[in-house]
Amino acid sequence: MMADQRGVILPTTMVILFLVCSFVAFQLAQYSQEKYLLKEEGDLYTAETLLQMGVVDISKMLHSDSRDHFTGKFHYGEGEVTFVVNKVKTGIKSIHLISKTKENYSKQVLFYYYENKKTVLPWLE
Repeated sequence: MMADQRGVILPTTMVILFLVCSFVAFQLAQYSQEKYLLKEEGDLYTAETLLQMGVVDISKMLHSDSRDHFTGKFHYGEGEVTFVVNKVKTGIKSIHLISKTKENYSKQVLFYYYENKKTVLPWLE
């Protein structure tokens, strides 16, 4: 009886081992892709947060500053926001903001500011 089973156990074990190793390799590859994606999403969220903080700060600045054209930077803990303000028409200014995180991920936005109403129009990305 034992002579008939010789040579069956080792190939069966090797096939099962190969399947387990393939599954583990697939899971590791999927994990690394998800980890990279989450890091990218975090950087995007940080860049958008910087832009929103920049919009609030530049809006406050525009209440008191009447210059038609100027540039500058806001520095925050997560990165910095560079801005360029240009007068488009009487009472309307265009503001171009570029946020840059500490990880060198950047995002930019262009929006318009009504001086008379002191409001921000929806922006373009």
